This record gives sequence, C-alpha cells and structure tokens, in this order.
Amino acid sequence: MDTVTNVLDHDAQHIVQSCFDETLRALRAIGLDPTFSTAMAGWKSMMSSAPKIMLVNPSFDPDENDLTPDNTFWICLTDTRDNRRIACIANRLFVTDNYIELLRTQRVWYSRGPRTLLDLVVPADMPLISGRVGHHSGLWIHPDWRKHGLSGYLTRLARCASLRKFDVDWHVGLVFAALAEKGLPTAPTTGYGYPHMVLAIDGWQPLTNKADRLYVPWISRAEILAHLADETRRLVVHRNQQPVGLSVVS
Repeated sequence: MDTVTNVLDHDAQHIVQSCFDETLRALRAIGLDPTFSTAMAGWKSMMSSAPKIMLVNPSFDPDENDLTPDNTFWICLTDTRDNRRIACIANRLFVTDNYIELLRTQRVWYSRGPRTLLDLVVPADMPLISGRVGHHSGLWIHPDWRKHGLSGYLTRLARCASLRKFDVDWHVGLVFAALAEKGLPTAPTTGYGYPHMVLAIDGWQPLTNKADRLYVPWISRAEILAHLADETRRLVVHRNQQPVGLSVVS
C-alpha cells in the first residue's frame, strides 16, 4: 500500500492498515495477489476483454474523463498459480457539493460535454453526500471465481486505499437492479458492505440506453472505519482457517 498518501489520524491509520494487511493475508492464502495501479487504460483493457461483461463503465474510461493518479486507481487480483488476472475493481474521487447532482447531470460518468439531465427518484430524506466522495464501480470477477466473496474483499481494499489516498468523507457506488435486489451491495462480508441503499433511477439511463433501475448505496467515513475494524476482527479470528466465503478454485 506504499503508493497512497498518509492523510489519516493515528487511530484511523491503524484501522485501515490492519484491515488492509489481514485482507491481503486472506487473499494470498488462497493464491490471489492484489496489485494497485493508477493507469486506468489497463483497467479499460482488462474490462474490454473480460468474459461475460455487460459494459465498460465510462466513469473510469480515460477517453471519457480527466483521470489522473490524484483522482483514480484500480485493483487487480491475479491467480498466482497461472498468472491469470481474475478480478478487478476501480475507484474514483469526486470533490462535490452534492454527489446526487453528479448523477443527475451524468458527470459521474462523463466529465466532458453537456448531457441530458436524468430523472431521479431518490428519497427526500437521503443525506447530502458531499465533500470528498469515493466512488467504486468497475467491479468484475471471472466466472470461475464468482460466489466466493471476492466482491467484499475488493471493496474493502478499495476503501482502505480510498481513505489513505483520498481522505474520503463518504464512499458510494452505482448498482444495477440485478445485483442490488439480490442484496449484494448491503451484504457486510461477502458483498460490498454498504449499510444504506436507495433506488436512484427507475427509467431511462444512458449506460444501457434503455429503461432500467439503478441503485445508489452509500457509507459514511465513520461507518467505513467501523466496518473495516469489524472485518479485521473477523479475519483475525479466522486467520488459521479458510477465509469466510472463499475457497480455492480447482
């Protein structure tokens, strides 16, 4: 984790580093090696050639956005047995007065040119998500490795790095109905670990150019740190056992 900047107080540093170390230990125990990169063209190339991928998220496409090491990174998991890249996730920093307005104006996906304003259905009592907002998406897991909890491990690694590199106040995502309505974003261990989620779009949206349901899950900085601490304790308990939700793929 030596590519990120230390911006946290002592207690938060300890929580983040402990979770990062235990997560790496759990992944390496099943033969997976995580690498971090700010070269988003590499993420785009991996996603473009990935089997069973629905679309390449434009949020992390350097041809669509002004992406730099100061606002974006991605993580890749490699199977050390055959050097095959089997999973990835991308993360981006938005500094904003209102994250929901980034969605309404499509700036969450495209930083260049005006776009059609989207009709949103977020509830009126949703908190104002503003300041330094970490946005995760671009998550893909090879079919051979699905249903093994890697979504949770990748999301936690992304949050550890997002806290240390970007000093985020919030972490959010955008999830299609097929995954959201199965509970993956709010599953605390094998899923993304978000405690909150709302329906944001129930109609036309630009990624698929058709009517769709799109959900926004979110978690505050304090909740991120509490969740990372909980996961560290769980991983320590299971350190000498097979990590929960994971198994070696034959």
